[in-house]
Amino acid sequence: MAIVVNQGGGWVQGSSYLGYDSLYLQDGAAVAASSEDSGFPAANATSWLTSGGGWQVTGAGDKTLTTTLLAAANGNSYAIYKHNLGTLGLTVKVQYSSDGSAWTDLTGSEKTPGDDSVIYVVAAAPVSAKYWRLHIAGMVAGQTLVIGQAFIGESLQVFSPPEPGWIPPNLALKNEYINSRSEGGDFLGRSLVRKGSKTDFSVGLVDAGWVRTYWLPFLLAAELHPFYHAWDTASFPNEVSFSYTDKVRQPKYVSSRWMSIDLSFFALLE
Repeated sequence: MAIVVNQGGGWVQGSSYLGYDSLYLQDGAAVAASSEDSGFPAANATSWLTSGGGWQVTGAGDKTLTTTLLAAANGNSYAIYKHNLGTLGLTVKVQYSSDGSAWTDLTGSEKTPGDDSVIYVVAAAPVSAKYWRLHIAGMVAGQTLVIGQAFIGESLQVFSPPEPGWIPPNLALKNEYINSRSEGGDFLGRSLVRKGSKTDFSVGLVDAGWVRTYWLPFLLAAELHPFYHAWDTASFPNEVSFSYTDKVRQPKYVSSRWMSIDLSFFALLE
């Protein structure tokens, strides 16, 4: 597990990330898919809304979802929610280009998921490029790819990891149970009402300058749309979620230099 070590006041960041600033949604960005089925355009996947059926494409061959920016921008991560990559046995990676013709793989981004859970991969150091795309390989005739939401961007590395008391999203079950009992109290069965997961984290000592520079832009975005969260990409890279807040909490001063931050959110896993 990633930890934070206090070395004479110098705080070492862990491996906790938030993905919220999508290159697909930058002002002036032009998004194009290699192909798309009727009624399921690429725009369905690049929006933060996930109720429209996503981007769907049928047929053999590699598929791509590309964004062309007005100017080069940094990227180091990607995420996908509501997909069937695992079911179809496909491989996905991020590529970037300076001219839209010659493409380079983002180091560490290739993944062949074993199931259809949320994918959130934070790869190497940020790269600056004008053209970015998801590249999906392995489709055969008769298969239909579904991607409900896709993100490429430069993820925010949180100042330090969640502190004790944190519950990872896959353990933070927010379910309700309806028990059936006989008049004598015997157990007759149970109905499970699934409501996903809900969790929160706190970081008690965060540099106030970091809060103003990095945390505030995230809070403003989280007021408007979902985001991706990975609490420890080093030790638990699959414990990630597509998330949205139920409330945005204010950072607070705990000393003249340090503030505390916390975040409460619903976490969707697949």
